[in-house]
Amino acid sequence: MQTDKVRLAIIGCGGMAGAHLNAYIGLKNLGIDIFDFVAMCDVDIDRAKGFAARAAEVQDGVEPKVYDDIDRMLAQETLTAADICGPHFLHHTLAIACFEAGVDVIVEKPLGVTVRAGWKMIKGAEAHDRILATAEQVRRWVGPRTVEWLINQEKRIGEPRMFFRQSVSGVNNDPENLLRDEMTTWRRDKLTGGGNGIIDGGVHYIDLLIYFYGEPDEIYARSENLSQYQFKDSDGNYVPQTVEDTALATITFKSGVIGQWVNTGAAPGRSIGYNSYHGSLGSIYSTGGYPQSPELQLWDGSTQDPEALQSTYMANLNPEEKERLFPHGITEGVMLEVYDFLDAVRTRRRPELDGVDGLKAQAVCNAIYESGWIGQAVKFDDVYNDRVTGYQDEINERWGI
Repeated sequence: MQTDKVRLAIIGCGGMAGAHLNAYIGLKNLGIDIFDFVAMCDVDIDRAKGFAARAAEVQDGVEPKVYDDIDRMLAQETLTAADICGPHFLHHTLAIACFEAGVDVIVEKPLGVTVRAGWKMIKGAEAHDRILATAEQVRRWVGPRTVEWLINQEKRIGEPRMFFRQSVSGVNNDPENLLRDEMTTWRRDKLTGGGNGIIDGGVHYIDLLIYFYGEPDEIYARSENLSQYQFKDSDGNYVPQTVEDTALATITFKSGVIGQWVNTGAAPGRSIGYNSYHGSLGSIYSTGGYPQSPELQLWDGSTQDPEALQSTYMANLNPEEKERLFPHGITEGVMLEVYDFLDAVRTRRRPELDGVDGLKAQAVCNAIYESGWIGQAVKFDDVYNDRVTGYQDEINERWGI
């Protein structure tokens, strides 16, 4: 077991990285002093400086060094761990550079911009005997942990049969105006983001499904860019969005469970948002995209409300389980994921979600794109093992993957 503090760098100091920074600061504020912020790296040096200033507030004024180049940072600093929150198309190159420098890595989801990129990361970690963790927070929340307990341990809904998720919304200003005032981002470009809502936020949902039901079998889907919006680039020119705004998927699991997922931002009017899980004896339902407030209803109409379910779940955990799942009493998802990573680095254990876990969830998202690309169902194993790649080919070619 490593007794020294983890020497940590954050690579990429944009949006989601702020949540990671807050989580690490939250650990420090709880007295969990098992790491030091050593460096912050971002192509925008001012963002790195902003992160460094905040980090200094919780480590006696000692400010991490700032860099705008990862190679220079790795050459000049002695690091043991890095938290990568860069754009999707850079995940594999950033992670592999860290592995080659002897640095363990947690990377924000999705693991890579394509399945092949994800495999390069996994193999790079193995070649250098480094830890590769996937930053996945949603399954760590009390609500999803409760649902897994209800389905697989308590068997409260009987034999699992099916699931449904509807996330339906649209713009709230003139949908017929295709020239939008917002700036384009790397997320709106297939080559840099790999896709839109399905592979970005949607990978959280797929991880939950795998957590609940095991390994997927087959995916059939349609994926479209229905709105055909264009957004402004840095020069003020309009450029088209090249990723989906709509996807409809049927996903079958090897356990026999089957379900449907609808995800669209191209449906103006009344929004719909729920997720549900059905078995032979009843169902679990929650509003929104994830089961944060799961309600149990059985075949006879009896119900149990979210607060009671989650309280019962927590009360049924033995002290060892509670410390493993909610160490130090933490229930916030990002804090849990970064603590799990830091503890894995210190004890040289496997994190709860490593690169393989992250790639399996991502591969289902890629399978949705691949199915839509060829107009027929695809097998999970074929996409996960990089045998079906039509949608991803131009991304792999662009980045030499």
